[in-house]
Amino acid sequence: MAKIVNTPPSDPDPLVTLNEEALKHIENLQPEIDRVRGDLAAMEELELDTSRLKERVDWAEKARKIILERFAPKT
Repeated sequence: MAKIVNTPPSDPDPLVTLNEEALKHIENLQPEIDRVRGDLAAMEELELDTSRLKERVDWAEKARKIILERFAPKT
């Protein structure tokens, strides 16, 4: 009887690759995300509810990371 080995597929090329302009734009989002986090901290000091805004900023940071990992040109 043949032994079945479950091997993960090789990592295929992504469907799209970021062009230089898009890559630069996405890389430059981090300082803006950091600035927004500072603004949220100030809003929290005023005892404003920032939970939804924080969720959106967290999502933006996660999306940025995934896009750069998956779609940035491989060097």
